[in-house]
Amino acid sequence: MVAMGQTQETQLKINTTLVSINGSDIRDALTSVHLKLSENEINEALKHLPGWTIFDGKLHKTFTFVDFSTLFEFMYQVADSSQKLNHHPNMTSTWNTLTIDYDTWSLGHAISNLDVKAASAVENLYQEGIYADGDN
Repeated sequence: MVAMGQTQETQLKINTTLVSINGSDIRDALTSVHLKLSENEINEALKHLPGWTIFDGKLHKTFTFVDFSTLFEFMYQVADSSQKLNHHPNMTSTWNTLTIDYDTWSLGHAISNLDVKAASAVENLYQEGIYADGDN
């Protein structure tokens, strides 16, 4: 129905909204969706995450460093990566070890595709940095 004083053309212009979506927006939206993984999907993901296991229902790994300063530098990189993904691990450290656990609380603490993505990012940071010594 056209309001008094408006032409049909004016009404159409008012109701038209132009939406522009590029491919990266769609990809980002799809990869940010949290999907609970099946046991088979988790086992397949673990093939590409050296040293990562499932412990207490979480994606889990302990990293070893030469000293606390090196560990802390790595923790900072993990924190930065986590902020970018908007997905944060549970981290526990001692003098030279850092344990990282991932699960997705919004899925009832299940392991999701986002946990695997985050663990992969952490693993890449470790392998590409000065940290890898072959023990992890």
